[in-house]
Amino acid sequence: MIATVPALLIALSGLQDPVPLPSQSLYEAPAIRPFEPPAGFGDDAAEGDNSTGTYRGPIRGVVLINAYEGQFEAGPTDAALAYDQGVISAEMRMDQRMGPMDGAWQLVDPEGGVLMSIVLVDFGPGEAIEGAWMSRTTPAAGTLTSGSRDGDTVSLLLIGEGPAEGGRLELERVGRGWSGTLQGERRRLRVSLVPKPD
Repeated sequence: MIATVPALLIALSGLQDPVPLPSQSLYEAPAIRPFEPPAGFGDDAAEGDNSTGTYRGPIRGVVLINAYEGQFEAGPTDAALAYDQGVISAEMRMDQRMGPMDGAWQLVDPEGGVLMSIVLVDFGPGEAIEGAWMSRTTPAAGTLTSGSRDGDTVSLLLIGEGPAEGGRLELERVGRGWSGTLQGERRRLRVSLVPKPD
């Protein structure tokens, strides 16, 4: 019988303090759905100067170079432009709903050395923060979840996978980033959580 990872964590929890598990909630459709074009989207004829159209239709045989009439590719159609704008708009509206910790971060020590790369999903106040972390100083990685949250103060529980040790991040918001302490099994460090450079 094959044991699942959560079952193994629960079995091992008798040896140490209980290990918090990441959320196992079922999928729910997002409040703001991705852009979904309605039926008949793009069927409207182009207007104005674009009425000649640039759509070439499907290729059904050999295409000779002279068929391009001086153009290598046709420009996007009105429907393609509208679809792209709808996708961008839906992404922007979803980003506006997310909490302040949503995104990619780096955990740095007081000297600016990168300790971890962290990716967080923050659906806003009252919701759990979840994510993953990867050490930049050792071959360790794992998941994380929010332990507690109160305004601009947050506690994140780091769960190690394999031989990786876990820990707890106690953070307080400072400007665009967060500052606090990283408490591990054998260490306690002053750290800062800063946005990951693009």
